[in-house]
Formats: sequence, structure tokens, C-alpha cells
Amino acid sequence: MLLKNKKAIVTGGNQGIGKGVAIALAKAGADVVIQYRSAKDKALITAGEIEALGRKSFAIQSDFTEANTPEEFLKDAIEKLDTVDILVNCAAAYERQQLLEIVPETFAWMQKVNVEIPLRLIQQFAHHLINKKIAGSIINISSIAAIRPIVGSCLISCSKAGLDMLTKCTALELAQYQIRVNGIAPGQTETESNIPYIESNPEEWNQAIKKIPLTRAGKPSDIGELAVFLASDNSSWLTGVTIPVDGGHILSL
Repeated sequence: MLLKNKKAIVTGGNQGIGKGVAIALAKAGADVVIQYRSAKDKALITAGEIEALGRKSFAIQSDFTEANTPEEFLKDAIEKLDTVDILVNCAAAYERQQLLEIVPETFAWMQKVNVEIPLRLIQQFAHHLINKKIAGSIINISSIAAIRPIVGSCLISCSKAGLDMLTKCTALELAQYQIRVNGIAPGQTETESNIPYIESNPEEWNQAIKKIPLTRAGKPSDIGELAVFLASDNSSWLTGVTIPVDGGHILSL
């Protein structure tokens, strides 16, 4: 098992891509704490599925937009597992708006949730690893929208591009402590958060899928398998990169 005896934190791990990552890490041998803001029932189901795999799991509710909650959550999560080796920043905000409809408050909100919160979690997690003299892995879940924007994606594209640069900056500064930081940029993925968009824009969704060279939308497990690799020693000489997982979609945009 690639992650035997490893311990992981996955924010936004109750559903969608976060759940796919949490389950994949557990299958690879890791104990997993998942953070959720809402949908407690889904969080408990996910934790139960992880425990059914023979791994420890805890679901912790935390609204990262409230003062000091990212730091409080991370402290609680570390205490639950005694120590932690892996942090996956998956919790995020997604807003689709046309450029001329965007107001400064919404732009700032997206930057806060998608860039500032991961920064704060990385800082505290890094302090933990450094104090314990542990070599760890941090994985930021980005988006192909950061690489190749489309109409209506300005909010997502700008914030995820910021996250990609955060991945590079933190990888550079934390390498001296043997802490690796990498990112994953999913393409069109079938998740709960995409259901409203798919239902309200079925033609757009289907057209997007048709542009994918591998002819299908992604699944949370597709992202999860890469997360396992990035969290494991098999990627011990890899840091500061964000890898697209999109079925080749950015090749055809």
C-alpha cells in the first residue's frame, strides 16, 4: 500500500472531487480527516466508507470564511490523528459570471476562499511538519480554467491561477524542509457541485464533453488516483507542478 501508516487531511472531503481523493487515499492505506462546511449527512457517509476500508476517519465541520476557523480546524484535525503527513486543499468556491457582471466583492470572495484559505492552511500545516521533523506532501486542487479560460470563467480562472502560483511559491520555500507541494487541475468532472450547471445548461455541458479527446467527463476517482501518487514516495522528486487531469481537454479548447 503506497500510503501505509500515512495520515491525511482533505478539505471539502465530504463530496465530489474531495470525496474521490479521500477515498483513494484511504484505499492506499491512509487514515483521513475530512472537512466539510455543510451537508453533514454526506460527510458522515464518506467517513463511514473510509472506515469500511479499515482506516480511521473523522469528519469535522468548519466554515473557513469565519475568523480563525482554518487554523482551528487544522489543529483539531492534527489532534484527531496525532500527526499528519498529507494535506489536500480541495474546499473551494465556484462562481460562473460574465465579465461585465462581476462586482469587486465577489472577486475578493473568490480570492479569499480559493487562495487565502489554502495559504493559511499550508502555513500552519508546514509549521507542524517542521516542528515534528516530518517530510510531508501538500496537494492543491486547481482547475484547467487556470490554464485556459473560457467565457464566464473569469472568477474561477483568476482565483485558481492564484492557487497555482501559490503551489509554486510554497514548493520553493518549503523544499528545504522536504515538504513537497503540487497541484492537480481537473477538467470537466461529474460532481454534485456541477449538477445545477449541467441541468441548466445541458447543451453546453454536452458540447464540452464532445471536445474532450478521451470522449468522457472525469470522475472524482480519476483525480483521487493522481493524488495518491503525489502523496506517496513514488513522487519524492516532484514538487511545484500542477498537473492537468482532463482527458486532454485543454488540447482542444
